Amino acid sequence: MSQNPSENTAQGADVERLRLVYGNFTFMLSGAVLAAAVLVVLLYEVTSRTELFGWLALVVAISLLRHLESRAFARDPGARTPREWMQRLDAATLVSGMIWGLGALLFLPLGDVAHQMLTVLVFTGVIAGAMTSYGAMWRCYMIFMMPLALSMEWRLLTDRLALHYALAFVNIVYVAVVAYSAYKTDRTIGKVLDITAENAQLTRALQYQATHDPLVDLVNHREFNVRLREVAARQHEPCALVFIDLDRFKEINDLGGHAAGDEALRRVSEILKAHVRASDTAARLGGDEFALLLPGCPGERAEQVARAALAAIEEFVLHWEGGHYFRVGASMGVAWAEPGAADAAALLRVADAACYAAKNAGRGRIEVRRATARYEPSRFELEALDPLN
Repeated sequence: MSQNPSENTAQGADVERLRLVYGNFTFMLSGAVLAAAVLVVLLYEVTSRTELFGWLALVVAISLLRHLESRAFARDPGARTPREWMQRLDAATLVSGMIWGLGALLFLPLGDVAHQMLTVLVFTGVIAGAMTSYGAMWRCYMIFMMPLALSMEWRLLTDRLALHYALAFVNIVYVAVVAYSAYKTDRTIGKVLDITAENAQLTRALQYQATHDPLVDLVNHREFNVRLREVAARQHEPCALVFIDLDRFKEINDLGGHAAGDEALRRVSEILKAHVRASDTAARLGGDEFALLLPGCPGERAEQVARAALAAIEEFVLHWEGGHYFRVGASMGVAWAEPGAADAAALLRVADAACYAAKNAGRGRIEVRRATARYEPSRFELEALDPLN
């Protein structure tokens, strides 16, 4: 089921937020490990070394895991939905915040006043550094910051010293200011990303409209020519082109009106789309003419595709207002070429001539020809030479 535009815009903005956050991870995680190492050196002589190095190992481990997660996102953002990436980011961020909160509970009241001031400085520096990295995602910043900030407040307030009361007050004011700054940054970045996502979606919509037929939702003639040149230029694989000219289509327009004709074109388009691969191109060239471009497809396989599509078209019955029903048929010309044997113009000319021959042979037929670089007259030139015209 297709998503509505607002959902697409929101997901696009979420991906950009993730890209901004993960893009800062190398710097942020390196800074976190460095800050933890500084704390270990600072408190090396005043606390249990087992606790110090055990806590440091936790910081290094979670930092390494988060780095690997950021690399996985950079390699393939589409491996998971934006929501799944965010859930994983939130979980890892919470674990990281809890590890730093554990450090505050273990190490804050240790040593003399100088040690305590420096320890508070390290932890507040980590809080500030995290804000620069999580600026695009305020919720994620709060998930990291709250365990650390609350642990700091708890240890400072429960120590019952005037200096620690003062530090607790300064810390809570500092945290509030930083959290508010992170919130404002998140809102500003969010607005920019939303606008960027909307513009990207609009650009994709305009590109789609420029390259697709609005009636039948197939590639239009102009885009078809672009793709044909690209496929024909490949030197390492065969290719095939199927021209399709509907039979008895004029009767539908004459008896059922243009609305019936439009519905018949749409239904035929659905049939064609059901008979091609994702790498193939189904196109409407104009009027009741269609084409299938089949890269990497040898002649025998192209003929099988054409016959299957022709059978499905001939089985199709359009039931219309007033109890009317209509059948359509098709004449098809298949042109195939070995790798590098024919250019786009040769494929077009051969497929067009083959389609003309199939129609002249009684309609409802398929003519298969091999395309080469040699000259072959088109159906328009053949019609000009036909004395019956």
